[in-house]
Amino acid sequence: MRATRLPFGIILFALAVALFICSLKASKSPKAMGKPVSTMIGSLITPVLGNMIIILSSNYYLSLFGCYAYYIGMDFVMLALIRFTAAYCHLKWNSRLRQLAQLVLILDIISLALNPVLGHAFTVEAITVEGRDYYRLIPFFAQNIHRVVDYGILAISILIFIVKLIDSPKIESERYSVILLTMLLTTVWESAYIFSRAPVDRAMVGFGVFGLLIYYLSLHYRPLRLLDSILAQMVSQLPEAMFFFDSSGQCFWANEPGIKLAELDGVNFEPAYLKLRSMFGSEFNINDSDRHTVYSNESKKGYVLQRQLAKDDKGRLIGSFLSVRDNTEEQDALREEIYKATHDALTQLHNRAGYNFLLTTLDLSKIYLLVIDVDSFKNINDTYGHEVGDLVLQKVARTIKSNFRTDDYVCRIGGDEFVVLIANATESQKKTITSRVTRINKDLADTSDKLPAISVSVGAVMGSEGVEAKELFEKADRALYERKRNGKNGITFSPTTAY
Repeated sequence: MRATRLPFGIILFALAVALFICSLKASKSPKAMGKPVSTMIGSLITPVLGNMIIILSSNYYLSLFGCYAYYIGMDFVMLALIRFTAAYCHLKWNSRLRQLAQLVLILDIISLALNPVLGHAFTVEAITVEGRDYYRLIPFFAQNIHRVVDYGILAISILIFIVKLIDSPKIESERYSVILLTMLLTTVWESAYIFSRAPVDRAMVGFGVFGLLIYYLSLHYRPLRLLDSILAQMVSQLPEAMFFFDSSGQCFWANEPGIKLAELDGVNFEPAYLKLRSMFGSEFNINDSDRHTVYSNESKKGYVLQRQLAKDDKGRLIGSFLSVRDNTEEQDALREEIYKATHDALTQLHNRAGYNFLLTTLDLSKIYLLVIDVDSFKNINDTYGHEVGDLVLQKVARTIKSNFRTDDYVCRIGGDEFVVLIANATESQKKTITSRVTRINKDLADTSDKLPAISVSVGAVMGSEGVEAKELFEKADRALYERKRNGKNGITFSPTTAY
């Protein structure tokens, strides 16, 4: 006969040690299931060790002691199972039913404890297994009652898990199904032993494994279907468009806003990459964790792109996800704020802040800077009032702007003082600039709009290599002062020549 007693004894001892460690860890768990799981696992240690003693012992009294540890220990296991089932399934047990079940188990414990006196539960007899004595159980009436009680409690727990599995939403069913499967496998193991009529009782191996699985499944296992379903529902309900990519860059899922944004059919998500690439160009890169605010010429909208890489515990890329949030209103509001901060409310030209910003963006060695002043503007305000004065300033702004190119910058830097920045200019443009100033003064002299005739004086300077903005403005301002001294209504180029 193949040796089985020692290997199974070692297995049961190892299970008892593992159960003790897991029970200790469960007792320290901050989770609500920690205490019920710790009690459940801890209660299994005694019957597992009792089963080990029965298997290894060839001594009558030691084997008998193992039997009491085994069978009384199983009653305590069932008491712990009641508590575990109630906690895991969130049951509010009727106190009378719970007390009745506990009372039946306590009475069974007492009955087994009285067996040495009454001899009504069981005895053991020696048989030869693997060449030495093995004491097997001879059950009596009370022992059969014990089996009915314990397996009845186990059957009730299984039934409760079946009911919870059926009544729970599909996304929660996994957390019940894994425990139910563990209980059924334990029952099958026990039944296999009974029907095999094997002389060596090794039933507690199944229960020991059951305890370890309960520890893992109750405290550490994350129901993947539940987790996937919850995450999918959460992501589906987000207003942002969400796209998920595998490690090769293929999109394998998108939520409803994502499907709409990328114009997908909801079945094939692979075209998402090319669609997003065409919308966002170089700003779209699924292999980089970053955040960008972009404007799509294709949709004429602004978006915030948030990319995040997903890596395994070894740092290897396993995929990525991209969120795309429409922030058109935010960008419009921001542009409006920037416009207000850099433009004059009266004339809609760049104000001094806008002028200062423009100077930082232009090549000062290739610009013409014109400082323009309205001649005798104070007399306009004094004679016609500030309302007419404002209308005159608006007319000046429109006239200057209409006489320069669209890529020239016209600014009102204060009061009746204006600046024109002519980008990419050359010295040869002097005559062109002069003719434009002449045309501006001609237009401003026209009184068909019932506004008083006015004129402007202009000081101009051509930029040069290494010149600073302040120096450039001062040169143009000196040229303007020269123009004022020489009769106004015209332009003077720095340093001398007047036109």
